[in-house]
Amino acid sequence: MRALRRGSERFEPVVRRSAEGFEVALAGRRFRFALDEDAPGVFVLRDGGRSVRFHAAWDAKAAHLFWDGVAYTLALEREGARPSEGHDSEALEAPMPGRVSEVKTAPGERVTKGQELVVVEAMKMENALRAPRAGVVRAVHARPGDMVAPGRSLVELEREP
Repeated sequence: MRALRRGSERFEPVVRRSAEGFEVALAGRRFRFALDEDAPGVFVLRDGGRSVRFHAAWDAKAAHLFWDGVAYTLALEREGARPSEGHDSEALEAPMPGRVSEVKTAPGERVTKGQELVVVEAMKMENALRAPRAGVVRAVHARPGDMVAPGRSLVELEREP
C-alpha cells in the first residue's frame, strides 16, 4: 500500500475509476470528480459545475502540486517506510520547472496565510506561490531569474511562537 505524507500529516487514499472519472476515499469521506490533462503537467478537475485547474509533477519520492496559489509536496510513502522527523519549519517549494520572476518577501518578515511570496513563470504563465499558513520567513532560497525544479525549496516558514 502507498500513502502520502505532508509534514506530520499522513494520508491513505483509495482511488477507483468511476463512471464520472474517479472516486477517492479518504478519512471516511468520498470524493467523485473528473480529471483531464489540459497540457503536460496541467490538469483540470471537474466536480459537478465546479472546474479547478492545477499543476502537478512527480519524481521518485514525491508528488508536487500547485493548487489555488499554494504549492504542496506530498511524499510518497511505501509500506514499512519510516517517516522523517518533523520540525517547526516548512518549505514553500517550486511546484514545477520554471523561472523565478519575483520574490516578495525577506527573512524575518511576518506573513499571513495566502500572502504572495514568490512568483514563478512556467509554460508562459505566472504562478504566484502563497504562504500556506501564517508564520515568519526563516530563509529565502530564490532570486529573480533563478531556474527552479519541482520540489526545490524557495522560502522556509516557521510557525510564530
